[in-house]
Amino acid sequence: MTRSLQQFIDERESHQRRIVVVNGAEVDDEVTEIVDYFDRFDLETRRVTIDGLPESFLVLTDGDAYLGSVGIAELHAYLFEAFDQNSFRDLDPSAKRNPSVEGFLTHLDGNVYSLFGEGKVAMGCVSQLLETRAWRRGAGELHTGFQTFRALRDDPSVWTRYRKIADCGVDTTVYGRPEWTPETWNGVNAYADETGEHVADYWFVVYRGPDDQDDGALLARETDPGRYTGFWTFDSETVGALVETLVADYQPSLSALGDAAPS
Repeated sequence: MTRSLQQFIDERESHQRRIVVVNGAEVDDEVTEIVDYFDRFDLETRRVTIDGLPESFLVLTDGDAYLGSVGIAELHAYLFEAFDQNSFRDLDPSAKRNPSVEGFLTHLDGNVYSLFGEGKVAMGCVSQLLETRAWRRGAGELHTGFQTFRALRDDPSVWTRYRKIADCGVDTTVYGRPEWTPETWNGVNAYADETGEHVADYWFVVYRGPDDQDDGALLARETDPGRYTGFWTFDSETVGALVETLVADYQPSLSALGDAAPS
């Protein structure tokens, strides 16, 4: 095997980034909730008051390097108000979009996080971002690990979403334990982890688009029930390596179903 999925996570363990709360005294309750939220990401957090700068915003740094910033009220609304239990049901490219917040979240790429409970909302955001990007481009390849295909049965809207992505011209492949399978895969390639030893512990969404700037990936492993450790990245080289690993190293060890099955 060229490289296991776990190796991709292990290689990024050394990354460490910092959230700086700037002039946040007037929105202390919102700041506290956001700081508590980002604690799940193993990010260092500090607060500063600087005269002459705008009120109530966050800065993301990596050492001395500035990576991005966002308003506290805007981020708080996105994380705690805009996303409810039906957040990811519709594949509407204009719905629930906030480019400035999503841009801020994408700067968290490459770091390794341990997430659970509502902390997984960020992973869901990145997953949806990549799925929507694939649907908009209508080209390239999308590889998604659901851990179990039962997730497609339990949320039919997700299954509908993936059929739409495949139908628009994206080479779409799903991975998981075959605890449920549809009557027909409708153009979606599927690989079953019969033993649960290969990909059943991993949540991943990997999109390689027609251009390098389209590429993105999320990869996380469920280390305890409901707790995931992993990262997301928009580095084209890493995305290409993940696709190569899935296709060359994992697919031959799995059972091909539906359109992926030999004719």
